[in-house]
Amino acid sequence: MKHSKTSKLLVLMICIAIGFLAIAFLFKAIANSKGQPWMALYITFLTISYHFIMRLAVGELVTIIYKNRDFNGNSFGFKIRPFETKLYKFLKVKKWKANALTAKPEQFDLRSNSFKDILHNVMQAELVHRIIMVLSFLPLLLIIPYGAPAVFIVTSIFACFIDSKFVIIQRFNRPRIQKVMERKI
Repeated sequence: MKHSKTSKLLVLMICIAIGFLAIAFLFKAIANSKGQPWMALYITFLTISYHFIMRLAVGELVTIIYKNRDFNGNSFGFKIRPFETKLYKFLKVKKWKANALTAKPEQFDLRSNSFKDILHNVMQAELVHRIIMVLSFLPLLLIIPYGAPAVFIVTSIFACFIDSKFVIIQRFNRPRIQKVMERKI
């Protein structure tokens, strides 16, 4: 069976998540007998595996829940603010957005989707990444039982930053898609 780009990337993410989780538990077993340095490795790999698993789960759950629902682009969370155009120009989003990985590129393919479908998928992807940004900070709760605040803080900030890039891309693309849709009407 030939796999699409999507399934290859998703399979890779699942394998990485499982691999990191297995490594985490290996370090936990070693830490139980050898002590502190191994516990730090356990915490690090456990946290990284959480970020992979959480991303996969959120992406799939939002896709299932919002597959047939409409988004309101004028609602508070989705409304494009006037400052954003200047910000995206300053950040040079147009230059780097094409290099971003896409877990499900077929959702944004103009050959197989209408502009209405692509607009829906863009808003859905934005919602996914905004939820992930918030959930990136959930591991901070593990500072209480495990200590090691640096590991949790660094991984949470880094993970949030990665997903902010994808939110920016979706918010950059949406007005362009809407303009094309308006011209076609």
